[in-house]
Amino acid sequence: MKKTMLFVLMAAILPLHAQNDVKHKDSNAYMHELQALIEQRDQSISNAKEQAEEVRLNPYFFRVMAPGTYYSRPVHQVMGFGDEYSLPETTASDRALAQLYVMNPGLFSQTEATLKESPALREEIKAPVTVVEPKLAEKAIVVELDTDVPDTIPLIPKKPKFWKTSGSASLQFTQSYFSDNWYQGGENNYAGIGTLTLNANYDNKQKVQWDNKLEAQLGFQTTSSDEYHKMRVTNNLLRVTSKLGYKAAKNWFYTGQVMSYTQLAPFYEKNKIDWKACFATPLYLTISIGMDYKYKSKNGKFDLSVYISPLAYYMTYVSKLHSNHHRDPENLESDYWYYYPSTYGLKDRSDHFLHKFGPNLTVNSKIKVMKNVMWTSRFYWFSNFHSTLFEWENTLDFTINKYLSAKFYAYPRFDDSSKNYKKDHGYLMFKEWLSLGLSYSF
Repeated sequence: MKKTMLFVLMAAILPLHAQNDVKHKDSNAYMHELQALIEQRDQSISNAKEQAEEVRLNPYFFRVMAPGTYYSRPVHQVMGFGDEYSLPETTASDRALAQLYVMNPGLFSQTEATLKESPALREEIKAPVTVVEPKLAEKAIVVELDTDVPDTIPLIPKKPKFWKTSGSASLQFTQSYFSDNWYQGGENNYAGIGTLTLNANYDNKQKVQWDNKLEAQLGFQTTSSDEYHKMRVTNNLLRVTSKLGYKAAKNWFYTGQVMSYTQLAPFYEKNKIDWKACFATPLYLTISIGMDYKYKSKNGKFDLSVYISPLAYYMTYVSKLHSNHHRDPENLESDYWYYYPSTYGLKDRSDHFLHKFGPNLTVNSKIKVMKNVMWTSRFYWFSNFHSTLFEWENTLDFTINKYLSAKFYAYPRFDDSSKNYKKDHGYLMFKEWLSLGLSYSF
C-alpha cells in the first residue's frame, strides 16, 4: 500500500517539474534574443555615428534641391573645363544637373546670374574677421541719480492740427525779337505770367475732410500791331473750389462741391476798344453732390481724386456793363448787349443768368514723373444733354532749383453751348504756353 502511494505521488510531481523546466528554457531563449537585439541596435548606432563623421558637408548639394536654375559649373564639367580637384560629391551633383538640363529643360526658369541678384543669397566673405576683445574699465564709474522727482508729472495735451495749408507762386517771362528784314516777318513782344495757388485742407483723421483751393493766373503780352492797346491779356483766371466730404468706405467719401471761376482783368480783342470779357462777366458756378474717390500712394509720387456727381447745377452769369465808347448816343440799340449774352449761351439781352442741370465729373491728379518733373492735371466735364463742356488742364513743372523752374501748360477745351464758338473756329479750343522764371512753394 505504501509503495502504491509513493508511485502516485511521483507520478503527480514529475509532470509539474518537467513543465517548470520548459518554462525556464523559454524565458532564457527570450532574454537571449532580446540581448541580441540590443547589441544589434547599439552596433547600428555606432556604425551610423562613424558614417556621419565621414560625410563631408558640401554646399553644392544645395543646387540639386533649390528651384531650377542654370548653373555654369555643371556645363563646364561636362565640356571638360571643370576643376580636376573637385570632390566626388560635387562632380556627382554637377552631372545630375547637367542631365536634367538636357532631359527636362522646362524645369529651369532662371540663371545663376539672376539668382545672385536675389537678396536671399550672399557672396562668401573671404576677408579675415578681426575679433576685438572688450576691455574692462579699471575703475567703476559712480553715477549719482537724482531722486528728487515729483510724485505727479503734469501732462500737457497737444492740440492736434487738423488744418494743413500750402501754396505755390511763380512768375514766368518770355521774350521774342524779330529784325525788320526777317524773311517770315514777326512782331517783337515781351510776355509775362504770374500764377498763385493756395490750399487750405481740413482732415480730422476720422471721417471728415474739407478741401479748399484758390487758383489765380494773370498774363500779359506787349503788342505793337494793336491800335488801341500796348498790352493784351494772355492768361486770365480766378477760380475757387471747395469740397466737403464724409468718409463712406476706405477711399470713398460722400461729397458736396462748389466751384466758381471768372477772369481777373478785362480782355480786349485786337484793334477794338470794347472788352469781350471782364471780372464776373462771364462768371461760372457749379454746385453738385456725389461721391469722391481719393487715393495717395505711400511714396507720395501719385495723388488722385475722382469726383462723380449724378446731378449738378451749372450757372453762367453775364453782366450788361461794358466799356463801349463808340455807341451812338441817339441809338442805344447799337450797344453790344446783343453780342455778349449770345457769346456765352444766353439768348436774350435782358438775361443775366443761364441755368443748367446735369451730371458732372471732376478728376484731379498729381504725378511725379521723375525727380524734378511734376505733372498736375485737372479734367472737368458737365452736360445737360443739350450741350457739353469739358476742360483738361495740364501743367508740367520742371524744377531747376528752389527758386527757378520752367513750366509747360496745355489746355484743350470743348464747349458747344454757343453758336458763336462754332462761327469762329469750332467748339474745340486750345491754349498752350511754355515759360521760364521764378517759382516758390510753401
